[in-house]
Amino acid sequence: MADDALLVVRVFTHPACGGCGVAVKAAWQLREHHPDVTLRTVSLDSKEGLDEAHAEHITTIPTTILSRGSQEVARWVGATTPAVLETAFTEATR
Repeated sequence: MADDALLVVRVFTHPACGGCGVAVKAAWQLREHHPDVTLRTVSLDSKEGLDEAHAEHITTIPTTILSRGSQEVARWVGATTPAVLETAFTEATR
C-alpha cells in the first residue's frame, strides 16, 4: 500500500488529561477492527509531542486526527467515541 493511502490516527494527549483515556481507547478499538490503520498517541508531556501539537495547531486535548498520507481527513476536539471514528474511517476508505 502506498504511503499516501495509509490511514493514520493520532491522538494528542497529556498524562494530566482526564478525557484523554477515552479518546485513546476509542482509537485502539478502531485499530483492533482495522489492523491496517496506524495508531499513534502523541504526548504533550515531551518536547517532540509539543512540537508536533504546535505544527498541527492543537489547542485542546484530547484531539484526534485521522489522516490519509499527509492530508487530514477528520479532526475531533475532545473525547470521541468508537462509533464516530468508525464512521469517519468508512467515509475515508470509500
